Amino acid sequence: MDTLAPPASCQSMAELRVEIDAIDFELITLLITRSRYIDRAIELKRIERLPARTTDRVAEVLSKVSASASERGLDPDLARRLWTELIEWSIEREIKELGA
Repeated sequence: MDTLAPPASCQSMAELRVEIDAIDFELITLLITRSRYIDRAIELKRIERLPARTTDRVAEVLSKVSASASERGLDPDLARRLWTELIEWSIEREIKELGA
């Protein structure tokens, strides 16, 4: 990602929106990369005969995300909600592929 202008340096909503759009683009890029790892997880779960949903792993990820968000100044509840949605989408995708 190119260097973003600090929020306080944006002198108009138009400037601010350019920066937000750049962040959104990078978030989509990261989600695409994460999705590719989910594709690989599906392959490995099929080989290792693992279920799509692993409750302990879901709890672990949500705990790590919440702690990381809190440490870095993001509302941990927001992080948990976003990751819960992301995880559930991933699990649904795995279920479709694994047939379980």
